[in-house]
Amino acid sequence: MGDDALSAMEARERLYEVMDRDVPFEEKATLALSIGEAYLGVENGHLTRIDVESDYWKAIASTDSVDGRFPVGLQLDLQNTYCRRTIDGESPVRLYDAPNQGWDDDPAFERHGLHCYHGSTITIDDGVCGTLCFVSTEPRPEPFADEETLFAELIARLLETELQAERTEAKIDRLDQFASVVSHDLRSPLNVAQGRVDLERSTRDSDHLGIAARSLDRMEDLIADVLTVARQGQEIGDTELVSLDAIVTECWDAVQTDGANVTVTDDLWFKADRGRVRHLFENLFRNGVEHAGPDVSIRVGPLDNGDGFYVEDDGPGIPAADREQVFESGYTTGTDGLGLGLSIVGGVVDAHGWTIAVGAGADGGARFEVSGVVVP
Repeated sequence: MGDDALSAMEARERLYEVMDRDVPFEEKATLALSIGEAYLGVENGHLTRIDVESDYWKAIASTDSVDGRFPVGLQLDLQNTYCRRTIDGESPVRLYDAPNQGWDDDPAFERHGLHCYHGSTITIDDGVCGTLCFVSTEPRPEPFADEETLFAELIARLLETELQAERTEAKIDRLDQFASVVSHDLRSPLNVAQGRVDLERSTRDSDHLGIAARSLDRMEDLIADVLTVARQGQEIGDTELVSLDAIVTECWDAVQTDGANVTVTDDLWFKADRGRVRHLFENLFRNGVEHAGPDVSIRVGPLDNGDGFYVEDDGPGIPAADREQVFESGYTTGTDGLGLGLSIVGGVVDAHGWTIAVGAGADGGARFEVSGVVVP
């Protein structure tokens, strides 16, 4: 350990405190690097972004000054850095005296003269995208200890987690923006077509216009489903106490149920994101009507143990062999849908941290049981 005043425990405590701060990533990474620099007793720490195919190396965070040798924003040829060895290896590269360890003819030593280097990989989405490095121009008196390597690896994994979270959030934002744009661009001409059909039907009626109107309504439902699926990976919003009886009535009124009927056997109050739970019930009801027929009877009520609820119909049910895959996106037994309804249901359940199981109802139909619900 390079700095005897900073013990392993103190270093970890400082690191965790830094990682808990609500600050921009570069600031958080620089503070974490500073702790590693002090603990390892080296001159500089930096976090890099790497692309092997283009021989690209860039410091995206660094403890070095803007006029130092390794400032933030510095770009180098990857082949002239020790990092190329780090990303090719299965374990961290640990050099405490490079020339005396046989690295005196390495391009990195010849170019930068670094006697000391400790490098760990940064992996995002199952691919190496960078390195965490601690370097010095002077050699260390002794090799890096295992506990020092463990601490450097801890920093790497924590920063890796932060980067993964940022990338995931950016993907969700892009997907949400894409879904909104596509939804708007599809709905605008759809609304025009619906208006034209309604206007024509007000002056004359025909089977062709009726079929066109139903097809347009179906398109509207499909657009709504696609938008919901695109957003279903988002975390739930604020939760509130929801009445099972009230939410069922609200959702049943929003679904075209024709001659079908729903019965709530008993009420249950539970905490949930109301908007997301609406998607759950609406899609379960549509699934029942579409697969069990227009005159299906649906029952909803609390589970016997009180930690959730069930939705059950008297239709043909779901074959046991298919029950494992009904919540997969694209699964459908029909010909006019995208197989998104039950996938949306599964997404809502997952977002809340609940579990869902499908089985046979009392009358042979499908029975969906949602458990793990927070009940006051």
